[in-house]
Amino acid sequence: MAAQDYFAPFRRLMPAAEKYIYLNSAGCGPLPKPVWEGMQSVFQRMYEEGQIKVEIHDWLFDLLEEARRDIARYIHASEEEIFFVRCIAEGLNTVDYMLDLKEGDQVLVSDQENPASLLPFFAAEKTRGFHTEKFHAKGSYEELIENFDHALTPSVKLAVFSHVLHALGTRMPAREMCEAARKKGVLTAIDGAQAAGNGEIDVKEIGCDFYVISCHKWLCGPEGVAAVYVRKELIPELRVPFGGVGMQEAFDLSTNEIQLRPTARRFEYGGKHIPMYTAFSSTIRFAEEIGREKITRRQKELNQYCRDQFGRIIPEAEILSPSDERLMTGIFAFTIPGISHRDLVKEAWKEEKMILQYRTVDLYTKAEGIRISNNWFITEEELDKMTRFVRKYLDRAGL
Repeated sequence: MAAQDYFAPFRRLMPAAEKYIYLNSAGCGPLPKPVWEGMQSVFQRMYEEGQIKVEIHDWLFDLLEEARRDIARYIHASEEEIFFVRCIAEGLNTVDYMLDLKEGDQVLVSDQENPASLLPFFAAEKTRGFHTEKFHAKGSYEELIENFDHALTPSVKLAVFSHVLHALGTRMPAREMCEAARKKGVLTAIDGAQAAGNGEIDVKEIGCDFYVISCHKWLCGPEGVAAVYVRKELIPELRVPFGGVGMQEAFDLSTNEIQLRPTARRFEYGGKHIPMYTAFSSTIRFAEEIGREKITRRQKELNQYCRDQFGRIIPEAEILSPSDERLMTGIFAFTIPGISHRDLVKEAWKEEKMILQYRTVDLYTKAEGIRISNNWFITEEELDKMTRFVRKYLDRAGL
């Protein structure tokens, strides 16, 4: 069976993908029918039965624990190593404040990070005294490892990088990088926003200490829900930075002492929008029904198709995404000298109902490019339309 025919029935469950040429899963994926119906059914029962009735209360928390188990299975962790947050930035802020970072210490980040992975540390260094240092995240597989290893000075206490770079789509050599950090006594935290649904994730094989994951991009879930993996051996050693109901096994009013939960749930507190968190389960199960390996293979096939088409039809484009199979994902990024990438994106929507996204591809120079998200539901015909549109746009501009 042709790949397009295999994925077609699943694509029909995504109205937005059927309605538009939806090339921006790296921003936010289109919501599938099973995910929407799952959230809707939870809201419906809450609406009909109330939100605090004992039966409903217990049912909601059972659903939350089910989501925890599904996330743990998806990234090859144990449920005791998972705690919930609202977004990647909140997860990394929490990791930051778990650690006793102080003046003279360094947090190492890549120079290709999404602001969600940068701003938590830029903000905290102003009050805590540590410094955020950068390593260069462009180059070959071997150069990425070398650049990272070279930047691991004795002052570095925590290294933070994206599993898949948001603008270029590079799948970082995470296992080798975490191994290099571990040899030098440096903790590692990985931003998995662009990796979830865009390649395999195995935190045990990678060997990271923290991994933050959301579901609204390639997994095509809702925004505002995320989770953090923390290696279980670390849990007793880490500061619990925030307090609230849920963190405790018990507490003593006379001594102000808290008996913390023994698992990662000690880092979780307060109320949660549980119907939204149940979507984590729905998105993961939808991906598993399609087939995770099939999804990954299809994304790379579409990336290569884009590369071939651009080489033939738009040779003036500079392709920014890596061609090395080890580094390749569903993201195909390019830049074209002399054009407004933002204007191209606006015109694509206006003329073709095509959803693209421009990105800053160099945070120092502020140079911009276009990011194409080749998620599994995209077809070659849609990519042909995209390529023809870019060619037409360039011809109109006299390029």
